[in-house]
Amino acid sequence: MKPKLLIVEDEIHIRDILKEYLSDYFEVETADNGKSAVGVVATFKPDLILMDMNMPEMDGIAACKIIREQEFTRHIPILMLTAAIGGLERMTAFDIGVDDYISKPFELEEIKVRLLSKLKRSHQIQNAMSDKINIGNLHLDHKKMEVTVDGKGIELSPVEYGIVKLLMNSVGNVVSREKIMHSVWEDDNKSNRLIDAHMTALRKKLADFDGDFQTVYGAGYRLKKEKAEP
Repeated sequence: MKPKLLIVEDEIHIRDILKEYLSDYFEVETADNGKSAVGVVATFKPDLILMDMNMPEMDGIAACKIIREQEFTRHIPILMLTAAIGGLERMTAFDIGVDDYISKPFELEEIKVRLLSKLKRSHQIQNAMSDKINIGNLHLDHKKMEVTVDGKGIELSPVEYGIVKLLMNSVGNVVSREKIMHSVWEDDNKSNRLIDAHMTALRKKLADFDGDFQTVYGAGYRLKKEKAEP
């Protein structure tokens, strides 16, 4: 069976081109705006979502936020299509759970490769281990793909979950940006700004963690069991 892909794009010619090309690799369903996408996700249950950012009725950011808030859809990887994305838009997108973005104009082959790679990494993350990890009041359950702080569930995108899992498994040790790129994205060409944006979003979501996600300048990131002294 082919994995399921939901394409959300308001421009019909782009939507049709994407559907025709990607149908060789995925079972494809489409929606023409974010509002429709939220309804399709509930019935179609896609493995991946490719979503335009700027759409009528409901844009991609608002739709992604709703998808991430629902327990049965929060795990689905979301790649955002955008003609232009500034620093503030990028931070907003990552803050609400977008895994990655693809700039327009795009190459169809690149989209195919990025989607298949994201799907592979998502499955590897979900099936990696069955153990549970506890670091202070931060808890990760691999079977449920769930992260909690003080027993409260934290809504994380698959990429964010992958970063937390990697750092928790390397507690106390520095994890380089290159290792994060390779382990979480399976791509060594992601920009440092992309990883930094995800880390900023993670720190906000895990603000109640009694440990610390430290930036080690020039080296990478480290998870510490205790917060650094002010």
